[in-house]
Amino acid sequence: MTAFQNDPIFNYFMGALSKEERKEYIPEFLAVLVKGGMLNKGIILEVSSWGCCAVILPPGKKVDNPLTIFQAGLPGVVLHLKLTGIKRILLEHSSAVKRAKQKAFTPKEMSQYWYLFIIGTHETRQRQGLGGMMLEHIKAFALKDGRRPVWLEASNENARRLYTKHGFEEVEEITLGIGLVGSDGLAKKGGEGVKTWGMVWRPDPKK
Repeated sequence: MTAFQNDPIFNYFMGALSKEERKEYIPEFLAVLVKGGMLNKGIILEVSSWGCCAVILPPGKKVDNPLTIFQAGLPGVVLHLKLTGIKRILLEHSSAVKRAKQKAFTPKEMSQYWYLFIIGTHETRQRQGLGGMMLEHIKAFALKDGRRPVWLEASNENARRLYTKHGFEEVEEITLGIGLVGSDGLAKKGGEGVKTWGMVWRPDPKK
């Protein structure tokens, strides 16, 4: 959970909460997201005794599946973020990511990619290469499953650089909350906004 305490996008989603409320709520928020993933045939992966872990969703599966959102508890956690959070998650972020995916994939490919939904490295295990190990594992997974692409959203510059290093290509830089928040996702009058990057990895056709 500590891997997400200062995540800029999480900060933005939780803009209606105080610093203390955000810290307390992140574990519950993540637990519901993971449950939503599992209810849609998501797979939990880990490396080095849970030093880094991830949730990936199979092609065609979505966490906001109308058949599972209530069982997962998604409506409750979103409502807890108040109107500000609801608007930022459901209207701003989701819409922007959808547009980016439409740029990256053909209509046929929209149901064929693996989605790296969540990835995090424990704060005491940073800079040990665990994130890179996880990415290579996920790429190998997608290769074995019919040489499929992998989609993700990078929520900070360090993550973006790591993903680029491992073959992911930037599709679109998305800026949310311009004039309202800074690059850390926290309130800042006249702020530059918080960035996220839609990225895709595709198998090398020559290999």
